[in-house]
Amino acid sequence: MNSNSLNKIKNLINSSNNMLIVSHYDPDGDALGSSIGLYSALKKHQKNCFLYNLDSCPEYLSFLNTEGLINTVKIVDEQIDLIIFLDLNDFERAGDEIQNYMKNYKGDYIVLDHHQNPKIESSNMIIDTNASSTSIIVYKLIEALKIKIDSEIATPLLTGIVTDTSFFKNSNSNSESLDISSKLVDYGGDLNLISSSLNNDKSIKRIEIEKRILNNFIFISDLKLGLSYCTTEDYEDTQTTKEDSEGFSNYLLSHKEIKIGIFIRQIDINEWKISMRSNGYIDLSRLANSFGGGGHKNASGFKYQGDIKNLINEIKDKISYEK
Repeated sequence: MNSNSLNKIKNLINSSNNMLIVSHYDPDGDALGSSIGLYSALKKHQKNCFLYNLDSCPEYLSFLNTEGLINTVKIVDEQIDLIIFLDLNDFERAGDEIQNYMKNYKGDYIVLDHHQNPKIESSNMIIDTNASSTSIIVYKLIEALKIKIDSEIATPLLTGIVTDTSFFKNSNSNSESLDISSKLVDYGGDLNLISSSLNNDKSIKRIEIEKRILNNFIFISDLKLGLSYCTTEDYEDTQTTKEDSEGFSNYLLSHKEIKIGIFIRQIDINEWKISMRSNGYIDLSRLANSFGGGGHKNASGFKYQGDIKNLINEIKDKISYEK
């Protein structure tokens, strides 16, 4: 991470008073973890902060303290002088409401992210693709601001790291993520709470939706591709939600014959959300970009409108080309 960029952002925060922290819609552990961690730190830094996400906290992350989370900017102070975007590098990922808000916004904004191919241009950005998560970048910023880290800050940041590395199983796990995680535990980060909440809190309904998803499983041996999907009907029949299928692309990748795990979830009529995971087999960010999405080498995603069979065929053709 460039120290000059970090100092510039630190100075912007120190000279601002009213801040809005924004992460991407449909938030994951890193989006919420980095946001809540920074929100807690800046409140301790005597800053007036608003914590925004278009969507509510998913149930599997309900152990995090989301007391300050708001889902509309209509109640935000008109005197906001700094917006901090976390875990996104495209304003579209924040949602329409924030994009409309930005049209009349006259203040500064900051972007902290670890994904490749940013679609935002700003001099106030840190895009560190070597960081395993945005929570790593936020940790360094909090240290630079000389804010004392306690459990209220450490636990959400630790959540961001362990979810984006799949508990240090992904190839983006590195010495930095392990070192900072160790420090966060020393500061009071509750690894036991995170682990038990994420790994041991699954309902019987989740078994039912997993059965449906596995019935839709496709394995293409020459591409080392494991792919499955879940329809709106599957969710309705099992009385489950998207949270019950969270992490399925990682589950597929845990099988030794599979080098690319892809999970497709229906979000509307002929509209799908695709989550992809790999461990260095191909560059998934290139694949996602070809569909108008984004991410990084080993974890990327995109949305698609059209027939599911056409989508699967396009994915297979493009993976063949990437190989």
